[in-house]
Amino acid sequence: MSLGASNRGRPSLAGRLLLAQVAPLALLGAALAIAGALAANAVVEKSSDRLLAGSVASIVAQVGAADGQAKVALPPWALGLLDTPERDAVFYAVRQGPQLVTGYKDLPRPAPPAPNETNFSYGRMRGYEVRIAQSTVMVPGVREPVVVAVAQSLDSRQASVRELLFNLIGLPVLLVLVAAVLVVPALGWGLAPLRRLTADLTARAQAPRPDLTPIPPSDAPAELRPAVDAFNHLMGSLERFTRALERFSVDASHQLRTPLSVIVANLALLERSTTTPRDKALLGDSRDAAANLRQVLSQFLALARSEAAVAEGEADLAALLTTIQVEAVRAFPDVEVLARLPSGLPLALGNPVLIGEVLRNLVFNACAYGGGKVRIAVLAKTDSLRVAIWDHGAGVSETDLEQLFAPFHRGAASSGSQGAGLGLAIVRSITQRLGVGIVLRRRAPKPGLVADLTFTAVAS
Repeated sequence: MSLGASNRGRPSLAGRLLLAQVAPLALLGAALAIAGALAANAVVEKSSDRLLAGSVASIVAQVGAADGQAKVALPPWALGLLDTPERDAVFYAVRQGPQLVTGYKDLPRPAPPAPNETNFSYGRMRGYEVRIAQSTVMVPGVREPVVVAVAQSLDSRQASVRELLFNLIGLPVLLVLVAAVLVVPALGWGLAPLRRLTADLTARAQAPRPDLTPIPPSDAPAELRPAVDAFNHLMGSLERFTRALERFSVDASHQLRTPLSVIVANLALLERSTTTPRDKALLGDSRDAAANLRQVLSQFLALARSEAAVAEGEADLAALLTTIQVEAVRAFPDVEVLARLPSGLPLALGNPVLIGEVLRNLVFNACAYGGGKVRIAVLAKTDSLRVAIWDHGAGVSETDLEQLFAPFHRGAASSGSQGAGLGLAIVRSITQRLGVGIVLRRRAPKPGLVADLTFTAVAS
């Protein structure tokens, strides 16, 4: 299961950090907005009610009596106290008991307060939502209590609330939003070392030969130092295990190859000296099995050498292919091996021993299954070299073509022949490590198999 699949549905580290930073800021902004709104409404209502009460008080001060009836000389500045840029609608009424002395007859009549007190209430007057202030006064010479009421529409209050809201919470909320926006680049800056560390580990994992050297602790954030130290300890153990396994593979191959060669030679001698057909058949089968096992060990040894060898270097493809052609003719006397090698070929980038192992495996594989004819051609381009190796054998099916590089896979064409199925697996391992392009394809329209390799040319 991949790491991405195991983490599917879980928030990323960046997402969790972003949430941890933005969520408190959002809660703080919401708290400021609510607290600011409550404070703004309370302040505006208190200050506006004071002006409204002052207007009522100025009218009350002008209430007098004549012939048992309340009289009032409304001063012009009494309602001027409520004059605002919003031009609020202002209404008033002076009543003696149920009788209107002056003002608006349709002004709502909430329950009057006790004498010498003022109360406030909301109401509706001629399509306006209004705030009403009332004061009750006992005028000497007047039997009924006199109630003075002044009503003001809410436009100025709402404007004052909006202004206060902007001043109280607009700037703090703006600061919170700016801080929330800055969290993203700050988070990116904070996670930059982790991204570099991830990129480094990804590059190591994708390299032809994984790099198991320890990560410098200075490259990791301080919070990740314990994890990096543990990872370095794991990499050290894995490096030691890998090196031990490589040494074991090489030593085991060397130790087993010599006695197997002796067994093959002795079985061949016994086979020639045996006269009965049954014994000859048994000895022949044993010799073939031992030879096959020796070949497997040789390929294991080649694979171990390729894993341990350095990838850098420069290779002369013409010289390598000429040598391999001679070896192939000697090993397969019944196969016609022809090579077309232009003169003046540039060198190819890569370890010459590893490149020779690749070419030898491909040429020998073509000789073993190629129907008696193998052709080799090299084409030089501007910055690359293309090597094509093809045979005249029966070829392989599309299904086998996709699996030829798999270890121990042997296609239908190789059934009944010697071979362990490791040659092309070794080729794939080395080409991946050297960065050499390789493609196996069917030779069309004629039968056969073609191996195309692309090497990087060394600049002259």
